[in-house]
Amino acid sequence: MLGQILIAGLFLLIAYYAYQRTCLFHGRAPPGPKGWPLIGILFEFDLPTLHLKLFDWTRKYGEIFQFELLGKKFVSLNSSAVIREAFIEEPNATATAARPPTFYGEYQLDNYADIAFASPNPLWTRRRKLAHQLIRSYGKGLSCIEFQIKRNLVVVKEQIRSHENKTIDPSDIVEEFILNTVEVLTIGRSSGKNGKLQKILHKLDNLINITANPGYDALYGFLPFLRHLPLPMSRNIKELHETKRQMMEHLATLSEEDNVEKGIYQSLQETLKERDENGKPWFTKENVADLLMNLVAAGHLTTRGTIMAMIVLLAKRPELQKSLQKEVDRAIGSDREPSLSDRENCHLTEAFVLETLRYISHVPLSIFHAASEQVTIKGYTIQKNTVIVPNFWTVHHDEKEFEDPFAFKPERFLDKNGHLLPSNDPIRKRVFAFGIGKRFCLGEVFARSRIFLFISTLMQIATVVDPEGTSLSDLMPRDMVPGIVLQPQPFEVRFISRTK
Repeated sequence: MLGQILIAGLFLLIAYYAYQRTCLFHGRAPPGPKGWPLIGILFEFDLPTLHLKLFDWTRKYGEIFQFELLGKKFVSLNSSAVIREAFIEEPNATATAARPPTFYGEYQLDNYADIAFASPNPLWTRRRKLAHQLIRSYGKGLSCIEFQIKRNLVVVKEQIRSHENKTIDPSDIVEEFILNTVEVLTIGRSSGKNGKLQKILHKLDNLINITANPGYDALYGFLPFLRHLPLPMSRNIKELHETKRQMMEHLATLSEEDNVEKGIYQSLQETLKERDENGKPWFTKENVADLLMNLVAAGHLTTRGTIMAMIVLLAKRPELQKSLQKEVDRAIGSDREPSLSDRENCHLTEAFVLETLRYISHVPLSIFHAASEQVTIKGYTIQKNTVIVPNFWTVHHDEKEFEDPFAFKPERFLDKNGHLLPSNDPIRKRVFAFGIGKRFCLGEVFARSRIFLFISTLMQIATVVDPEGTSLSDLMPRDMVPGIVLQPQPFEVRFISRTK
């Protein structure tokens, strides 16, 4: 009897699926792989590396195509022109600013109490404005945050010099530098790598990167009961919940200490006291926790991946490294610390940062968007509730967008005089490292500031070379460790001091 019910249920699902495909759509649909009923393309790619499959399909189906996965319709946007039409031009820009339902947003972020995975509504708009104001106050104000970054770089320099000519994994140095700054933003001060908060944040970041992966999220969104089974990913999901709880408890403890320094956490706690026009609280403790989740992930994972990639690239390209060192010597010298004002005179260094962001494409598919209403993109009709994939990885590695895209060439962002191309140059406008449109990353200026100060300081004091007795493998974009933010494979290098 049960078997007959299951068969009947499956038949009804397939019939409903066929009805949706044939009877409810009116318009010109994009091309794309057919897939299987209900499961779509599930067995045609590895869950962690969806971006690589979409890259291959772009060659076959073009700059916009659609596919189905676990009952949902997806549209992949695979060129800079199509992405701008979808996210910049109205009325598309407003309609495509929505987010689709996700397992991560519902179960890990308290039913979309954050800003990154939530769809626009009046409360979301208010939360995003609040986050923007706080980042500007604690990060983009730059004078105070530049001072803090430089303090953290003192530790970096000490660590590099203490490991002079030794083969080491640089991730500890990089992560401590980044997390020190994230701690200061969050709570107003840093306790360093041996402090409890930094250990919690490090663990939280790793779990976020694993569990928010688009492939796994689609599977768990379709079969949410999987979270109750003894599966590796399900254990990660439970561990993320527990680690978030630990973070909030420890932040509450730290905020009770008698310190002058304040951070975003304290400001969010004050926001809990605010009331709307009806006298009710508009901001909740879930909003506090989930906005901090957004901040921690964006503040650490993206910058970590970028700086670690740059270290590999420097070691494998000694001539480029020499040129960067010469620029730093000329523009900054060795008698003072690099400052953010030096960026305007360090054109090659800025081009090096841009090319790294393009080359690794660290957030390959961004965070998925959704169509809140039917839209037309490139002449194709995109139905309401379709999941929209900004395929940044393909754009950054398409020969139609960038000449020789799998070659690392910072000079592509320099003009004939060796000056950095302006931000409105067509070549620079094809780089979407921090998103585009209404959902662009609020922390772009903060992230790029940290990256510049780290790399210019590194070039001032050291030369990066291969580990002793072996040759370091070059950084290949296809081989990055998958996650919602791509990371280089683990590696080792040596730092040779340039100063006596």
